[in-house]
Amino acid sequence: MKKKNNNSSGLSRREFIKATSISTIGLSFLGAMPSGLRESLTSNVLSKSRIVIVRNSKVVDENGIVDSALLKVMIQAALEKFGGEKSYSEFLRKKFTPNETMGLKINTLGLNSITGTNLTDHFSAFTTAIMDNLKDAGIKDENFIIWDRSEEELKSAGLQIQKEKGMVRVIASVETRRGEGGIGYTNEEFAVGEKKTQLAKILTEMCSTIINIPVLKDHGNAGFTGALKNHYGSIRNAREFHSNNCTSPGIPEINLIPEIQNKQRLIITDALMGVFNGGPRWERKFMWPFGGVLVGTDPVAMDTVMLNIINEKRKSEGMPAISENVTKHIRLSKELGLGTNDMNEIDLVEINI
Repeated sequence: MKKKNNNSSGLSRREFIKATSISTIGLSFLGAMPSGLRESLTSNVLSKSRIVIVRNSKVVDENGIVDSALLKVMIQAALEKFGGEKSYSEFLRKKFTPNETMGLKINTLGLNSITGTNLTDHFSAFTTAIMDNLKDAGIKDENFIIWDRSEEELKSAGLQIQKEKGMVRVIASVETRRGEGGIGYTNEEFAVGEKKTQLAKILTEMCSTIINIPVLKDHGNAGFTGALKNHYGSIRNAREFHSNNCTSPGIPEINLIPEIQNKQRLIITDALMGVFNGGPRWERKFMWPFGGVLVGTDPVAMDTVMLNIINEKRKSEGMPAISENVTKHIRLSKELGLGTNDMNEIDLVEINI
């Protein structure tokens, strides 16, 4: 597994927390926020739909080089604020137990044009930082599984396949993008609206809990790919669920599958680098260093906030916003009870240096 140890910041966790403050969010989509919601930014009350954003302009540069030590502290700050505990480790100990097998579900789709460059470094840096923090809460190396759809795609993100037990495993459901070989999927079929699918055995048989680790990226069909769409990498026949912007049926119904709902306990978004156009492919000209970490448990609220971030970037580039008519899966997911897309119901907190 690839790992960077660039500690250019020199900040300890204590120094970082001291240097940060709850601030008025510097994204214009929050400018017209109702006063009641603005006041809630300083609240320590944990709600179902709290989303915490931690940003630092130095955590990643234009070329994709990540300050790993700073990133670890940013994740600590996000977890601590989200959980409302005295420390991030206290929150993690309440959220997880040491004997659980922890699946880190990442999204490595569409990296062909930047494979082999520093622009993919954030994948390994992000998962390593999460694991380092979880180890502080008692989770051991052998209890971590970093996974996605195919080994080929994991390798494109700079990750090394590691199947041996007793250490961190990096594995996939299949070996190639075409679906050949690998651990495979369940024999059991699960209802997705009027259709059916099979789930990754990694999810159903190997992981007792999962952390959803989406990326900040637009999508040509669904309009946006975030926490909800990340589970297209958890099923066998994702191509069958792309009609009508991935909603006939699609993203909402897949996230209703009990095995996904019951095992997904936390969402930690890798928003170090973002893609504001041309997704799901990562193209250098449409990438930018957002330098952020987002933490939450409500996938609909998470996607709502992430989509607003992308639309603000598109606005700054003179591009039209991604329409709600295209990203309809977010609204439909709310209607199915998966979370909220109403900013008045989202307790949004940002921490900046």
